[in-house]
Amino acid sequence: MIKTIAPSSPILKKYIECFYIFEGKSKTSFSYVAFPHFNTGLSFFKGASIHRQNWSLQISENTDVGIHIEILGKYTTPVFVEYKGQLKEISIVFKPLGLNRFFKDNYLSMAPKFSQELKNDVWRHLGESLFSSDDDISIIESFLLSQFWDNQEVSNIENSLTLLENSNEQISISDIAIKVGLNLKTFQRHFQKHMGCSPVDYRRICRFRSSLTNKLNNTQLKNLTEITYEEGYYDQSYLIKEFRKITNHNPKDFFKSASKVDGDKIIWEIK
Repeated sequence: MIKTIAPSSPILKKYIECFYIFEGKSKTSFSYVAFPHFNTGLSFFKGASIHRQNWSLQISENTDVGIHIEILGKYTTPVFVEYKGQLKEISIVFKPLGLNRFFKDNYLSMAPKFSQELKNDVWRHLGESLFSSDDDISIIESFLLSQFWDNQEVSNIENSLTLLENSNEQISISDIAIKVGLNLKTFQRHFQKHMGCSPVDYRRICRFRSSLTNKLNNTQLKNLTEITYEEGYYDQSYLIKEFRKITNHNPKDFFKSASKVDGDKIIWEIK
């Protein structure tokens, strides 16, 4: 049902986590809960209508609809996604700041909400060339390489990500701003514009995602005390509080309900 594909271009590997293809079957439904992520998804749909409401997406078969492009914004709460009927989706999963290398508009201006339609004639033209061959990913890769550009503002923010992602090194946001050569207000403004969230929220999402990798992909089953220590949470009660904010579950219940899709590339709560 879902197939993930790694980029073949060395340039694209730096900015794109994977592509994935989803195919729904007629008269069937599939639903899951997606949790906050530092990556960014952009999806092409054919023959589908999309309804958004209260942190939920319903994607339904609609043969009267042509190409639709949906782009996810940054969200810090779970999002419920439901597919209904026969439809096809081709998605690009960009790494942090990766999307900004292929658009001249900044990310926040394109995706201020948790999910919205992308209205861009150049990208729509790409979408109209898809779904008609077995070489869709190659078409997307060629297009992405033609759109690639360098942005110094994005590069400055890119330099801050490693510091924010290191859960065991609690460097302050103001010190990170200094390290990338910006004053605090400028750094926060540029970060929000290109990442779609604040540096503080990005750090929270990274810590949460790192704890998932630590727990779900480790051969040795780790308890909450170990995760609390290794991921830089203040204490176990703080870890539990953060998990409830991000997943609507306490950690114990969350890890029981979480599912790895296509190996360990995607972690959802399948409904």
